[in-house]
Amino acid sequence: MKPPDVKALILQHLPEVVGAVVVSSRPDNGTNRYVRVLASGGDGRSNRLQQTLQVTLDVYAESTGRAHTLAMDADAWMHALPASALPINRIAGATTPAEYPDPDVGLARYTATYQVVVLCR
Repeated sequence: MKPPDVKALILQHLPEVVGAVVVSSRPDNGTNRYVRVLASGGDGRSNRLQQTLQVTLDVYAESTGRAHTLAMDADAWMHALPASALPINRIAGATTPAEYPDPDVGLARYTATYQVVVLCR
């Protein structure tokens, strides 16, 4: 039994919710509003059927206000995942999206991390 690819699910479904590009690495084409999804570990398998995975969302936009709004939209969607048709059992924990300046990019950034419990199939 393997867990679903949570990062791939986020990359596929989050763009329609937030109205921004969702990527796995920072784009170098001048895009100034995007969400970067990082698979950042997790607690692992707790039993034969459940595994806790961790994902981090870095949200970039032209201003702090726009980055905050986009981050809060993504946060609401993440917390609603257990009620969706996607194979997410629950959100075991999460950080509140926080302003976290990125010195390498001239954009505002908010970051949040989520512990996602999935059912292995």
